Amino acid sequence: MKPEVNVRPVKNMAVTTETDSMFHLPFKGDIEELNKTDQICVVGIFGKGQCSHRSKTTTINYLLGKDVFPIHFPDDDNEDFSNKQESSCKIEAYYDEKKRVVYLHLISVLDASTLCQVAKHIRKEYLSNADSHKTWKDLEHRHARALLYMFNVCHILMVIHPTSVFDLHYVRLFKALESTRQKVLTSLSDSLKDVSIPKEWQTHGRMCTPRLLFVCQQCPLPTDEREDTESSEHGKTRPRYQKKSPLKRLQHSLEDQIYRIFRKTRILTNQSAQCLFSVPANQTFVHVETDESVTSDPVGMLITQLHNHTFCNREPGVFKPRSYQSMRSETKHLGSGSHTDIHGNRSPSPFNSDDSLQEFLWQHISLVLNGKGFDDSIGRTITTTNFQIPSCQTWFKVSSMLYEFFMTEPLDKRLQSHWSSLKSALDLDMRFSESRCGKVLPLASRTYQDKLPDHYTSVVHLNKMSQAVRVFSQHARGPAYEHFADQLKEECTKFWHNNRRLCEVMSLTGQHCIHPLHILPGSKEETEAKTNKDEKSLPIMPHCSHTKTTSACNCGRKEGQRDDPFDIKGANYDFYQAFELKCCGNLEHYKFPMFQPSEDETTEPKEISGADLNPHQAVTKTDSNTSTTDHGRAETQPGPLSIALSLGQSGGSDIFGTHHSPNSSAGGMLDILSVPDIHVSSVASKERSQPRRQPSTTEYLAGMLHANSPPGLLPRFPSWSLVCLGTADTYKATIGLDQPGFFHGSNHLLQWDIPIPGEAKSEQNWPGLPSESVGGGRRGGKKMDKRSQKDGGDSHVRAYIGNEYECARGGRFICSGPDKMVKITSGGIKETANRLVTMDMPLYFPCACRSVKSHRAQLTRIFVVTPESAVQIRLNPRVQPGPANTTPIFNTGVGDDGILLPTNGFWVLRLPYVYVGDNGPILPPADASISYPAKLLKGLFTIKTVGSTLPKK
Repeated sequence: MKPEVNVRPVKNMAVTTETDSMFHLPFKGDIEELNKTDQICVVGIFGKGQCSHRSKTTTINYLLGKDVFPIHFPDDDNEDFSNKQESSCKIEAYYDEKKRVVYLHLISVLDASTLCQVAKHIRKEYLSNADSHKTWKDLEHRHARALLYMFNVCHILMVIHPTSVFDLHYVRLFKALESTRQKVLTSLSDSLKDVSIPKEWQTHGRMCTPRLLFVCQQCPLPTDEREDTESSEHGKTRPRYQKKSPLKRLQHSLEDQIYRIFRKTRILTNQSAQCLFSVPANQTFVHVETDESVTSDPVGMLITQLHNHTFCNREPGVFKPRSYQSMRSETKHLGSGSHTDIHGNRSPSPFNSDDSLQEFLWQHISLVLNGKGFDDSIGRTITTTNFQIPSCQTWFKVSSMLYEFFMTEPLDKRLQSHWSSLKSALDLDMRFSESRCGKVLPLASRTYQDKLPDHYTSVVHLNKMSQAVRVFSQHARGPAYEHFADQLKEECTKFWHNNRRLCEVMSLTGQHCIHPLHILPGSKEETEAKTNKDEKSLPIMPHCSHTKTTSACNCGRKEGQRDDPFDIKGANYDFYQAFELKCCGNLEHYKFPMFQPSEDETTEPKEISGADLNPHQAVTKTDSNTSTTDHGRAETQPGPLSIALSLGQSGGSDIFGTHHSPNSSAGGMLDILSVPDIHVSSVASKERSQPRRQPSTTEYLAGMLHANSPPGLLPRFPSWSLVCLGTADTYKATIGLDQPGFFHGSNHLLQWDIPIPGEAKSEQNWPGLPSESVGGGRRGGKKMDKRSQKDGGDSHVRAYIGNEYECARGGRFICSGPDKMVKITSGGIKETANRLVTMDMPLYFPCACRSVKSHRAQLTRIFVVTPESAVQIRLNPRVQPGPANTTPIFNTGVGDDGILLPTNGFWVLRLPYVYVGDNGPILPPADASISYPAKLLKGLFTIKTVGSTLPKK
């Protein structure tokens, strides 16, 4: 907290006349080497600066007759403000050994140069109004303590003010300083016990009651009225009723005004010993400076000098630039007897040297040095006044001790409270703001608590708190606003945390848990709560949203109520496993890939999330129909095969006849039908020939399998299910699916006629479809059948497929295409499976439930009836439950070859209930009327002529 001394102290304080003789308090030289006999007078100088380049330092240097103190300008940028508290408030000192006077110059934030430097330094650090206000008040508080220090170590204090109007800000400042001085007087006296000074000095904590003088840098009078003689400038005698000059009348008027203000505010009383300072009763204590060489703007002076050297007549020669100090000295010497205008013309000075600033101050200094002292008490009561004239060594020793007392942070808590009281007394804005905000705070708190439910989520909490802050901001004012706003938010949060928090967990379908904040059974928190036996611990219960839906089992033959799921396993596995004993347990199951832990019991399986690994999602295309992922797996995109699979349908021969040569063999068409199996792309064949990474036995996937899942990781449970209801004869085409929940007429599967090429017939002769393939209402069906048989056409096999949609109310139906639900008519089913094989199917479809609110049905099951023939059907389901640029493609993890279904079977593929990616569940919009780009990708059905066996459960 102590600034460094600028110069090396000289023995017996024999300082030079250069500016190097200036030093900072506290004095760090060797006090024992100072003069012990010479008695000194101490003069303190403080005041406010102007926004221009005028500075009170110019007036001080003029008073001293030499340039002692450096001049600081507002646009200086060479100050070191690493320590704002110390750099923004410092005391410069100078000892005039010849006149035995010590001058103290207080530099603080009231000076324009320091204020600009501090503002530049804190601009990037304190952005809010509260922080800026706090910084300003901290600096103002340090200025007040430095000023109180000067009132205790000086005989005379001089206020330099830029105008001739008294600043009422000093009234509040002086009252706060006097109150604080009385509070700290006991501690101040105790700190001076170890110094050999008179008892009166130790008791009062100061040498005397200092005199306060005022110097105004600007004179409001016109130039011709600033004289102080009996005759005017033009030689005319002043009227008799004007015994005093306008300048004297102005000074006396200011003295009367200042004295009355101090007396009315009780800053001055009859007993000067009880006051912070005194003013003389029979001497002048206000001086209005009229010498423009002292109060002029240095920049304006330099411009004037530049003008003189540029346009005035001068002898030819080389111009040598001079410094501002030398030019000001020249103007200063001219000021005593002449005046220089802007054109450089010199005229006799109208000012009287007897009324100079030096003479004004010296009349008070002489009283100190002569030993007469000050006795400014008035009234009948006669009291002895304390007045001490210390030696140079004694004063420097006491001033160093008092500097530490006033300018450093004390350890005594009582003294700390006194300094805090001083800061509070100076900060009226904060006191008003705290009073205002304190009244509004209860009103804002009641606004938050109004009409709140027993338990509520953070969204409700934030909305109500924003309402409370809005009410608070309408009435609160001042720098304490941010502090009380934070206090309001803290109270609202505390009220919410007092057993009013609702569980924030959302189900996989987007519903909030309705329970208060609780602990899940089997969690680590439950174990800790039971171990600690904490009565204030949260309740233990599972999540619940009180939302129930109706869903069927894996095969679809049984329905049941399901709770809103909060985890993937409960949604896609546990619910369906509950039906195994009732319905699906005795059916043939396909075993999907899942995690198999290591036999080593010491190794605990570790859960891995796909979001943690951040796999690359780039896809490199190898040809028009095949794309290779970064996992080394080829994804075959349906190309011409999709059309080839539909050749057994209505109109297939007319559409496809022009695309093949008449000489193509039936064996070639069989190759086309088997494109997904043999992988025509050479690049895809190389990808498949590479060895795959073996599944991990120590790490498992936390979510569901999709195209961007880390390779080698499998989930602990399957989200898909594939069961066999029986042989192909189990399904009756005339009856449809005999399962609950289906809408009338929408439970029929669609016919899929798969052509089988002949051994030696050309491709253009097939497919010859019998009349049954298109229903009983097809014209020319028998004719086409006969022609086909006559021409030796190919035969075909018939399969049945269907995509089942299921809504939350249990409504079920089969769709024949992306935009149409199956409906049986009197003539039978007219739709075929053409669109199911060749097009993407939507994952969500509007349900036909009769309800006020429209429901959205979800693609839940795929029914496949495989015929008993040499042709086998392969399933490769791939679901993209959202936009293509944000959601991955979910798969079963079986591979790109898909699942080869055995012949002569009735198979049901159950799709996941929810789709959960690396970033959480992927949900459609709540409004069922809004279309959503979620789909089951085409390429689900392909065929193969090679038999295969199915792994059983």
